[in-house]
Amino acid sequence: MMRINIGQRLGLLLASFSLLAALLLGYLTYTAARDMLVERAQRTLLDTTRILSSHLQAGFGQLGRDATMLAMLAGGLPLPGGPVPTAAQAQSLETLAQMFRAQLLARPGLLQVQLIGLRDHGLELVHLQRLADERIVRVVGAALQEKAHFPYVYETARLTSGGVYFTEFGINREDGVPQEERAVFSVAAPVVQGTAVVAVVVLRVDAEAFLRHFGATLPAPYGFYLASRWGDFLAHPEREKAFGFDRGQRVLVQEEFVATAALLSGAERELVFSHTESPGGAQIQAFVRVPFGARDDGRFLLLGLSQSMSAVLAEAQGLGDTIVKMIAVLALVATLLAAWVSRVVTGPLRAVVRATEAFSQGMPHGALPVERLDELGELARGFRDMEAQIGQQMDELNRSRDAMTHLAHHDPLTGLPNRRMFEQRLEQALDRARRSSRPCALVFVDLDDFKSVNDKLGHAVGDAVLQAAAQAIVGAVRQVDTVARLAGDEFTVLCENVDTDDAAQHVLDKLRQAFAQPLQVDGQPMVVRASMGISLYPKDGDDARTLLASADVAMYQAKLRHREISR
Repeated sequence: MMRINIGQRLGLLLASFSLLAALLLGYLTYTAARDMLVERAQRTLLDTTRILSSHLQAGFGQLGRDATMLAMLAGGLPLPGGPVPTAAQAQSLETLAQMFRAQLLARPGLLQVQLIGLRDHGLELVHLQRLADERIVRVVGAALQEKAHFPYVYETARLTSGGVYFTEFGINREDGVPQEERAVFSVAAPVVQGTAVVAVVVLRVDAEAFLRHFGATLPAPYGFYLASRWGDFLAHPEREKAFGFDRGQRVLVQEEFVATAALLSGAERELVFSHTESPGGAQIQAFVRVPFGARDDGRFLLLGLSQSMSAVLAEAQGLGDTIVKMIAVLALVATLLAAWVSRVVTGPLRAVVRATEAFSQGMPHGALPVERLDELGELARGFRDMEAQIGQQMDELNRSRDAMTHLAHHDPLTGLPNRRMFEQRLEQALDRARRSSRPCALVFVDLDDFKSVNDKLGHAVGDAVLQAAAQAIVGAVRQVDTVARLAGDEFTVLCENVDTDDAAQHVLDKLRQAFAQPLQVDGQPMVVRASMGISLYPKDGDDARTLLASADVAMYQAKLRHREISR
């Protein structure tokens, strides 16, 4: 029988211990990195969902402001009080029809704009709609319908001036009969004359086009979900699952994702979790509650995003390959060092193990023997390189999150503050104005005939026009003024410490001068016209909503004057 001396035993023990330590090192490192990547992906996905929720609420808010603005304009005109309108009343209806047409042209996602009187069983007074071929037609005569029996009419009639009512999402119906297979929802605002509600303005919105706008901005790996307060899907990566409640087969979010039941019940406001039963493999899911409709009616939607677990762990796969190579190297090192004295070998190895344990816990570790020229030095340098690689991956994830945060507050095309940041700065400016009793001004700028630029020259030229217009506006005002892009071809300018009407007029004059000369669009001069309206605090309003609405109305009046002049 072959005898094994103590040196051989020590060598075998050292080799076995080294191999075991390598396996433990690889396992701890891989699992720690995997867990960190999953945790970071969950936080990033939830942050992205929150940002998208803010964008969705901003979209609803814009629709509400559009309806309120049209209702305010209608409230300032004489409306029919009987079956036969007077000449002035007929002219008012014609004016409103032109405004509704302009609104449909400015908002491609709108299907209909209606003015429904509260007399004569809620008979439509003005009705414009977008046909399948994108033509805009006005419904007249006997085709006008009575709408008083619809809930959105009598619910809106109960509101006060400035109120907005949102209907639930559903398949388009007229007189209770389904029309083309198109999901819609409506936004309504009361028309107030004196103290009485005399009519209702209704905007019917193409729901799928409205939601597609938000889903289209997401990176390809993300899945987009939207569900009603009852759990019915309104948007789903599998399109056939959306609006099943109107098609005879309900598909519920709480059945597909059991965890979301806590959101529907109100026990939670946001959730992030892993889902392993998806057809495409395991996914990370994030859902948040999004207020919908009036603030006090308790209605909400569930907004969710998903990301494939395989995409999240793609970086960890490369790390796993590195760990396998390191284990193979360490096994070779353990074999070569089997004859070494334990005191020489185990000391540096313990340093690496301690560093691994500290790294898995997110704690700093001591110096590694990277200066050694033997295999232990290679192991230490490999660990150092692996640690640097993971740190680089974490930095990239942090930069991605910072980019999403910047996107939440700035317009990606022009670089200007977006509506969210503008509203924050407006509220701050009003607070300062109230404390100092120094007035401020709000200018609303809308480009004229911008749609024709996109239609005739293409969206690339349209984007260049928007960028040139933004530069012109910024160059015409003070550096301390805030210039923001609200949406489409709409811009706002917030000017603080504007003490007199002459100072406000000076602001408008400088902006008009900026558009009096051709703008440089992709190096070529182009004539771009703009309509502008201004409101002053506190003269035209003492809150943000009123100031913005006043400036918007003034801008629309200027646009109407421009159209009259151009004729």
